[in-house]
Amino acid sequence: MKIMVGLGNPGGEYKATKHNIGFAVLQDLAKENRIKIKEKRYSALIGRGKIALHDVVLALPQTYMNRSGDTVGGLLREEMGPSDDLIVICDDINMKLGRIRMKKRGSAGGHKGLESIISVLGRYDFARLRIGIATDVHKGDITRYVLTPFKRNQHKNVSHILSLAREALECWIMKGMDAAMNKFNAKKAATS
Repeated sequence: MKIMVGLGNPGGEYKATKHNIGFAVLQDLAKENRIKIKEKRYSALIGRGKIALHDVVLALPQTYMNRSGDTVGGLLREEMGPSDDLIVICDDINMKLGRIRMKKRGSAGGHKGLESIISVLGRYDFARLRIGIATDVHKGDITRYVLTPFKRNQHKNVSHILSLAREALECWIMKGMDAAMNKFNAKKAATS
């Protein structure tokens, strides 16, 4: 079973923010594959179904970003398969909007959600799909930036990156991480 965790913050005020791109990717994937994300478990909203004949679990933590590890820890304790069956989808302020990057492991890179997951699991060796959200040069506190919505003129690019991320996840499910990294790490979304 493949477990996908999209990072974001719960609540309507955060729904369309840059920090919630992980939620948006999984919601797009769920819609495309007719999976309903509504089960409440592990402090998350969970969806179960099949993608390309593979059993999948989609999780949207409802604990706020800096406590995402609570959900991932619960999921893995109850539904653990091989560690390469987990992927975390999150925003990346250090990559330009329109870029995605898949990795087999790595540090948190300053991302509070990844820091929480690493802290709870006690390890770095889980896959992640990072979605670039940077549209400007940022200085100082980035909290305000990541908690604002994308601008209207960026919506076409956001829509394209959601589609690209969905395709990357489907490739990961069917062919594994190496194939997905080779195919998608070099691609970027269309510019608006």
